[in-house]
Amino acid sequence: MQPPTTIQPLPRLSLFEALGDQIEEWILSGELEAGAKLPSEDALGRQFGVSRPVVREALAQLRERGLVETVSGSGTFVKHPDADHLTEAVVRHLRVAAGEMESIAKVYEARLAIESTTARLAAERRTEHDLEHVASLLEAMRTAGRDIERWTSSDLGFHVAVARASHNPFLSTLLAPLVKVIEHGIAASFRSRKAVQAGLGAHERIFERIEAQDAGGAEQAMREHLGDSQQRLAAVRTGQRRPAGR
Repeated sequence: MQPPTTIQPLPRLSLFEALGDQIEEWILSGELEAGAKLPSEDALGRQFGVSRPVVREALAQLRERGLVETVSGSGTFVKHPDADHLTEAVVRHLRVAAGEMESIAKVYEARLAIESTTARLAAERRTEHDLEHVASLLEAMRTAGRDIERWTSSDLGFHVAVARASHNPFLSTLLAPLVKVIEHGIAASFRSRKAVQAGLGAHERIFERIEAQDAGGAEQAMREHLGDSQQRLAAVRTGQRRPAGR
């Protein structure tokens, strides 16, 4: 196998990056549990043979990643990253990974793979509490009126709530950044009342199939909705109009 014609030198980690990566590894591997208190900046500096400013930079990096939190007067404690931190990181990647239209197609491709499964599993596993939560988001969409923020947050929340009703935390964690990255597109399509009515009807059909514990029907309803949603969003992005109806 021939190497690439141009090979770039590998970047060298700075001291604070190396220190941050080492502590991150301990946290993610479970050696440092959530709630554990880290040694003081002076103690960490002595243990690793680095200056206090290096330790401060490393801890700041870990805070940005959602791995530690510093409590004034008490110290720095380990925390596990929450869904919001993961979502922010993935959204940043998705927005620069490809051209806009290409990104939309890839996002919907991934959504289809995940959400066809979450809809099916939600129909099989949903609890009464799950149904109440999804129903409340559906009602918020119905009553959004001209409130674009209410509509958008309820629309995105509906899909994440269905994923959570699958009772597979990996699926809901994977889905959250994917729906977040098209948030602006959903808001833009809100200007079309036909698109709003089509979207509302699609969400109602998904909910009805989940409530009826119709796994195949829920999966099909989700597939149809995502296909229609992708076409409408693409039309908004390109300035084209879709024919009325589904």
